[in-house]
Amino acid sequence: MSRIRVLPPELADQIAAGEVVERPASVVKELIENALDAGARKIEVEIQRGGLGRILVVDDGSGMSPEDAHLALRRFATSKLSAIEDLQKLATMGFRGEALPSIAAVSKLALTTRRREELAGHLLMIEGGVPGEGRAVGAPPGTQVDVQELFANVPARLKFVKGEPTEAAHVVDAVLRAALAFPEVHFRLRSDGRAVLDLPPHASGLERARAAMGKPRQPAQLHEAAGEESGVRVEAYLGAPSESATTTRGTHLYVNRRYVRDRGLLQAVLMGYGELIERGRYPLAVVGVTLGGDAVDVNVHPQKLEVRFARAQEVFAAVRHIVAGTVARAPWLGEPPGDFARQAVRVYSLPPLPKSSEAGEPPAGYEAHRKRAMEAMSLFANRSSLQPLGGAPEPPEPQPAAPPVVDRFFSSLIYLGQLHRTYLLCEAPGELVLIDQHAAHERVAFQRLREAHASQKVRTQRLLLPATVELDERLAAASGLGFEVEPFGARGVVVRALPELLADKSPARVITELLGELTEDGGRGSEMVNDRLEHLLATMACHSVVRAGDVLSEREVRALLQSMDGIDYRAHCPHGRPVLLRLSIGEIERRFGRT
Repeated sequence: MSRIRVLPPELADQIAAGEVVERPASVVKELIENALDAGARKIEVEIQRGGLGRILVVDDGSGMSPEDAHLALRRFATSKLSAIEDLQKLATMGFRGEALPSIAAVSKLALTTRRREELAGHLLMIEGGVPGEGRAVGAPPGTQVDVQELFANVPARLKFVKGEPTEAAHVVDAVLRAALAFPEVHFRLRSDGRAVLDLPPHASGLERARAAMGKPRQPAQLHEAAGEESGVRVEAYLGAPSESATTTRGTHLYVNRRYVRDRGLLQAVLMGYGELIERGRYPLAVVGVTLGGDAVDVNVHPQKLEVRFARAQEVFAAVRHIVAGTVARAPWLGEPPGDFARQAVRVYSLPPLPKSSEAGEPPAGYEAHRKRAMEAMSLFANRSSLQPLGGAPEPPEPQPAAPPVVDRFFSSLIYLGQLHRTYLLCEAPGELVLIDQHAAHERVAFQRLREAHASQKVRTQRLLLPATVELDERLAAASGLGFEVEPFGARGVVVRALPELLADKSPARVITELLGELTEDGGRGSEMVNDRLEHLLATMACHSVVRAGDVLSEREVRALLQSMDGIDYRAHCPHGRPVLLRLSIGEIERRFGRT
């Protein structure tokens, strides 16, 4: 007797449905895509019990004839394809012909549809994949799909479904993703009778993104980035770095208006933000890529969530450059300081000038503050170079009095003390300034490393005893960074010199951790490696500076503050964290109830 047999059609359909229908949100996604392909301009979704009880999707699209309605419930039946060549020029959301039959195989489904030119609609009932007799009914133009008791006939699948609130949240995400890609369509979502989303048609993608990703009566602050490079059109709506999160839920990526999950695209967006976003955080952003159908393969995932690019590097480079172009203009950093009661944290591009009185004179107490600052500078400042904070700097030379140092903001601060061995408390005219000692020193070291690398003048220090490290051929990218290595055996190298600022570190650890950054992206080419260079420099800087928890003497603090003058502090440290926090005297008095 043969051990191999053909599966019954019902079982085969349920197995196939598992690839398409993962959870209630998968049903909503597939039905919305069908509605969009039918030309719908209004799509209403209603769910009960997170979609497990009921999913109702109503659209005002073109509708179907009774014959087409019956055919649509057969596997691999589609109106989108007629020949294999059509796969190379897809212009629709759905095309596989699996959605309706897969959903019907694991639920009770009622399909009601009507074309505009017909007087009556057609109702077709399906339970467990078995269609019943259709009949004529009254219905508005368009299509209505009513899905009930999802997974009731496959109880094993119910074990892997999350709680109703979680499933409802996934449905919200599915509707939101479609709404962001189609701003001209009206989307409405109700959950257990409660309105969750109501997004009327918007004039532009930016308006839709601000409305959809913001809070009630408070649109999201997004900035538009658009451009074309190498035949790749990029349109993005970018949030400020302060809006970043530890998950990718707020980062929406689209290819030809299709929501996708692509690590390469995500990495390109992150690299566009550069050092503004801390590693491990992700921006609030909507990024859409448009390119020819022959340049992308969308038929690589049952749920069409992944794509494959013919020229991936060109796509990633276009996204990276266009996002970086907008980020470089830093629109979110160009806003006025505003009310400290609303936003206590502020990072300035340049030290602010002292506020003048109505008579044009400096504020009261400013001259006394300046005098004390200059005395502190004459005692502690060293104007020659940044001294290593772990070593013993040379005694500073007394400096003569000078005019008000409004362009040397950090040097003029009055150092008060160290908080939690991490934050430097300083006084400035009319405000308290807190500085993250690690982030500040890291920014100084990074800036100087970057300048030294650009001029090929990274200082090295030879090791007394060369160290042997097992590693692969990734070391070719170390030239110009202060590393001196030689091949040793099949998979080893001899480290003879390190960058001077890392000379007291373990060579094996430095080589393994730092140079591993260069191939983090899977070796996608020299351009991607070069783009990782600044991240490598940032990591080198991070390894070389003081840490949170280090106790600093006042002389070390003075050396650090002086070195911070002239460094671009308009953003963050190289890994994205703020460098300083400022509290005005007015804000402090307000919190103590004095005003």
